[in-house]
Amino acid sequence: MRFATVRRASALAAAAVLALTGCGSGGGAAAGKDPSKATPVTVQAGFIPVIDVAALYLGEKHGFFANRGIKLNVHTAQGGAALVPPVVSGQYQFAFSNIVSVLAARAQGLPLKIIAAGSNSTGVRGKDVSMIRVRKDSPIKTAADLQGKRVAVNTLNNLLQMLGDVSVKAAGGDPSTVKYVEMPFPDAVTALKKGTIDAMVTAEPFDTIAAQAGTRVIASPYPDMSNGSLNSSVYFTSDQQLQKNPKLFTALRDAINESLTYASQHADETREQLSAFMQIDPAVGKQVTLPTFSPQISKSSIDAFVTSGTQYKMISKRVSFDDVVWSGPAN
Repeated sequence: MRFATVRRASALAAAAVLALTGCGSGGGAAAGKDPSKATPVTVQAGFIPVIDVAALYLGEKHGFFANRGIKLNVHTAQGGAALVPPVVSGQYQFAFSNIVSVLAARAQGLPLKIIAAGSNSTGVRGKDVSMIRVRKDSPIKTAADLQGKRVAVNTLNNLLQMLGDVSVKAAGGDPSTVKYVEMPFPDAVTALKKGTIDAMVTAEPFDTIAAQAGTRVIASPYPDMSNGSLNSSVYFTSDQQLQKNPKLFTALRDAINESLTYASQHADETREQLSAFMQIDPAVGKQVTLPTFSPQISKSSIDAFVTSGTQYKMISKRVSFDDVVWSGPAN
């Protein structure tokens, strides 16, 4: 059985109002209930339909959640920031997001806590989940050449813009001169082909799609940011919900971690899940660069994103690992 998927833009908007006015209490139907196979609990979850969440679809298929008494009801949104309000209000028990959105929200005082890793970059130059691409016939050679140029990102002042800044700086350029343009990935691929933008910061599967459209890589932002793989996305909830039912979130975290471990060992099965929740050409699905999956939440990754996020003004102030990452139920 697949996750039940619910698209509710109006509910997200209502939850945002509740969160901003302080009306959310972190309740939710699952709060206070201990899950078990005999008495399963339905957990409301917020996902973005991106490759990174394939691990959880795979885990659900293999019963990792059901074995712990958890039934997931998934609601989708187009960005991680949109999933913060329904988690804070208690409408959703947990959600998926890129790590910058969570760190930025925590820095602004929202009571978010990371409960599990989501996905990681590969750390391989030229073969990572996010790249910077230009047309094959572009005179741009390195990220330093993006000074004064129009560069497309899916969302302004978030992860991909930060990655663009990181690569420009690493190449010796001035990131403040880059003209970032907010544009959905499919539109950005088209605009790059037409030459109405100079470059785009990609994320799979659109890096593979852009490669097929006649583009080339000029920078690998994650390796420019740090040596090795980085936690680039996470699953998060609120402090209030963790306090109300640590047993539920312990079971949920264990199910997520088992899913991540399984996905890391079964790449072909992970690819097969993509068509269950994404509109993706099967041929593209076979070629995309998968993120790496691991249950480990790296302190060095959190520190690296906080450093770059504050440097490029995506995060308002520093956030510590211990403040933002749930350590588990108190003894």
